[in-house]
Formats: sequence, C-alpha cells, structure tokens
Amino acid sequence: MDRFTVDTPMRCIFQDNLLSPLRKYLVYCPDNSSADGTNQGQDERFPDKPLKDCASGWAAEGVVRGLNYLAREMELGRIRQYFVYGDEACSDDALKRDVNLIKLSPADTKPADSTDKPYIVVAGGGAYKCVSTLVESLPTAVHFVRKGYTVFLLTYRVNTDKAALKALDDLAAALKYISDHAKELGINGNAYALCGFSASANLISNFGVPGLGFKKYGLSKPAAMFPIYTFIDLKTRSQHNCIGDLLKPMFGDDHAVYIDKYNLVDHIDKDFPPCYIVCGRDDMSVPPSNSERLKQLLDGAGVPAILEEGDHAPHAFGDGTGTDVEGWPEKAVDFLEKLTAGT
Repeated sequence: MDRFTVDTPMRCIFQDNLLSPLRKYLVYCPDNSSADGTNQGQDERFPDKPLKDCASGWAAEGVVRGLNYLAREMELGRIRQYFVYGDEACSDDALKRDVNLIKLSPADTKPADSTDKPYIVVAGGGAYKCVSTLVESLPTAVHFVRKGYTVFLLTYRVNTDKAALKALDDLAAALKYISDHAKELGINGNAYALCGFSASANLISNFGVPGLGFKKYGLSKPAAMFPIYTFIDLKTRSQHNCIGDLLKPMFGDDHAVYIDKYNLVDHIDKDFPPCYIVCGRDDMSVPPSNSERLKQLLDGAGVPAILEEGDHAPHAFGDGTGTDVEGWPEKAVDFLEKLTAGT
C-alpha cells in the first residue's frame, strides 16, 4: 500500500518520521531573518489540507508518485545524501552547510551500466527564494531513474544576497564533489546532464555559457541540459511575467550592473550544450517566448535542440503529469541517449 495519496494533507508529509532526515530539503526555504538562516517551523508553513487541493501548476498525482518512490527507497536504505561543502568552506556563509545532493539510484542497474551512462543533476526552481524539490525535481527524477539513470537532487543557496551567483558556485561545487567521489558513487564522473525549472532552469542555462559556467569552473561541458519553463532574457518587461521582480533576489540591490553579463540571449553560441526545452504557451509567470528564443538561438548556432511546447502546461508543471507535455522526461532522456550513443 502506498504511504501517501492525493488526499494526504500537505502538512503531514513534513511530519512523517520516515522522511524526517530529508524534510528540510523537500521544500528548502531558508529564513534569512534567523541567525543561522535555517528553516524555522517548517511544518507550520504548509496547509493542513489534502495535497490535491494544494496543487498549483503541478499535479498532485505526480508529486505522490515521487513521494512514494522516495519513501520506498528510504525504507530499503537506498537513499544517500551528500553535503557538498566542508566545515572550512562554510566559515564565510552558514547557508553553505545546506548545499547537498540526494542520490537516487536505479534498482536493477549493474555497476557497469552506471559508468556507461551520464548521471543527471536535477534542481527545483523557486524564484531564487526556495528550492521546490517536492513538486518539481523529485517527481521528474523518478522518470529518469526508471530509465536507468543515477540522479542527484541538488539543494543550492537561495533567499540570500546575490543568490544567482551563489547558486552557480553551488552547482559547480556539487559537480566537483561528484567528480571527486565518482568511484565510490559508482558513476562516470565526467559525463552528466543538467535539469532545472524556472529559476533553476536559468541557473543551468547560465552554467551552459562557458565563461559563466562550466569552463569558468574548470569542469567538463554537460552532455545535455533540460531547461524547463526557463527565462533567459533579463531585459523582458511584460505585464504577465515576474522576471523584473527576480532581479533583486538574483543579483542584489546593484542588480543593474549584472544584467548585461547574465542576459543569456546575448551569450548563447556554438559552445552552449545541447538542450531539450519544455514550456507551456499558457505560462502566466515566465513568458514562453524565453524558451522559443533559446531554441532559435541554438538553431542559429548549430547546437542540437528540441523545443516541446504545450498549449496547456501552466508554470510549475514539474514532470508534466496531467498537462499537454506529459511524458517530457522520457523524451528528454531519448534526446540525451541519441547525443551520447557510442561515447
């Protein structure tokens, strides 16, 4: 019998003892008003009503699928969590102590299979104010794991000054951690794909620009990226988007000095990683024109790219359950496998 259903109250998820070791990171919202930046009273943040009545963009069915997978894996002792920064590195910022990777492993994969495949890092969005693992990364990761991939769920720093810049540091540190520990993790540490949603789609897109991301940090280029309802044009001013409101959380009070450097429409060229892009035409938070423009720029640069755009797929649809883009994670993996065939 499943541990969770669409009728499980949202608050009960965060009070479940089995999930307690990961509770803080299911929806990571550090409180920057507290001395140490930790989550305060997290259980009380969430409504005491059925999950199906809390859904906004995402589908309760997809979230429940992810939760039950996580619960079963925890009961089997198969979930592993790795904190990216050591004590010394955390001395300048307490929030670094929360930067971590949750490893999900295919149940029936032989060791040789793990080293043949790229691993996938998945990060939830949240306007650079929180990390929505519960409703975005976890449900999506289940699809990837069932296709035989090792997946790492990333928690990065948010709700902090210049969050976009710190998140880039955290993503790079996480990838370096994986590479340094590849043998014990049982994976190929040099081959990887990245998946992100909204703010984290912007994060991975920044990372795909060599001078801002992978090359700057001395890392190998991603085999592929999956930017989901991404935003790449920081100069967009539309009545139905929140990009203008994101600039301060991303870059701080002096955000104007960062816009040109991180306005991705100006920096995408032939060295950008291949992308499987997904969005909905009825996204009322981030204009789908961002995803369309990314596809256009990649086509112009000769970079392999696919855009899947649904008529009905609202912002925050996560794994796409119940929308016009349902099944996108499997298609993204197919895209990745075509790119990596024979490597």
